[in-house]
Amino acid sequence: MKRLDGKLGLVCLLGVTLAAPVHALTYQIGHRPEIGAISAPKTIKPGEAVKIQIDAKGEGGAGCGMVVRFGDGTEAKQFKMNSDAGKFPLVVEHTYQKPGKYTVQAQGKTITTNKECKGSASATIQVSDPKPGKRKGQTKN
Repeated sequence: MKRLDGKLGLVCLLGVTLAAPVHALTYQIGHRPEIGAISAPKTIKPGEAVKIQIDAKGEGGAGCGMVVRFGDGTEAKQFKMNSDAGKFPLVVEHTYQKPGKYTVQAQGKTITTNKECKGSASATIQVSDPKPGKRKGQTKN
């Protein structure tokens, strides 16, 4: 009999444990923003600062990381989006020193605790010296 009481006690104990309410923490997981498009002038002069705007597709409530490369060999810039430092649309200023055709790219990148933004975008910028104008008194040959 003693043995039966022991098993019955164990079953009762398990029943109480299993019947206890379970409290779980829930976290709202936001969607990471998706990089949409890059807006920039098609042509600029060397040494002229250009404003490059990076837009997002749709909305995203979670933070994400992004890297912007300017295509001219300068160091890429990293941004934590949806934080105090970065929100879409993001406007970045850059100066191209030499004439040429450059592709600016925005791409998701994990930065510390921020997972990469979804997607990527690029735009081409032509940096060229102004065309020489006709001087006074000069005629066409």
